[in-house]
Amino acid sequence: MSTKILAKQIMTKKVIVANTSNKPSQLIEFMTSYKIQHLPISENDKLVGIISINDLFKLVAKESANSNNVSYSNLDEKYSVGDFMTKNVTSVGENATLEEILDILSMGNFQALPVTENGEIKGIISNRDIVRVYDWEKNHREGNYSSDHAGFGV
Repeated sequence: MSTKILAKQIMTKKVIVANTSNKPSQLIEFMTSYKIQHLPISENDKLVGIISINDLFKLVAKESANSNNVSYSNLDEKYSVGDFMTKNVTSVGENATLEEILDILSMGNFQALPVTENGEIKGIISNRDIVRVYDWEKNHREGNYSSDHAGFGV
């Protein structure tokens, strides 16, 4: 793959974002409705955390082990977004190279990278976006890659 590709070329620009006042049930609904697996969390338009589908699975599993009654209302009463979001999120800037992005994702700690500028969320790059770049390069040997091509984004 070309290492000259930049984050701003491959990131999903229409990012679904939650905030710390959202309830766990709302996060589940966002992820289900939009078919996403990572949800950046913002406060005053700044990235403060991220929640993955795995974080929600762990929360439900924890509740299942402690209670016979796992419901949206129980989750909403007991937990806030800040209780289970990943804080100190690793992110990249819009001019990060594909090589830098691959180095970070290859560590295996997570599967999505928010793209930020001065803490403001500009986009997100997931493993899915990397596969799209690979597929594009394999099938189009000319021109410049852009996530603006048909079929990309949310």
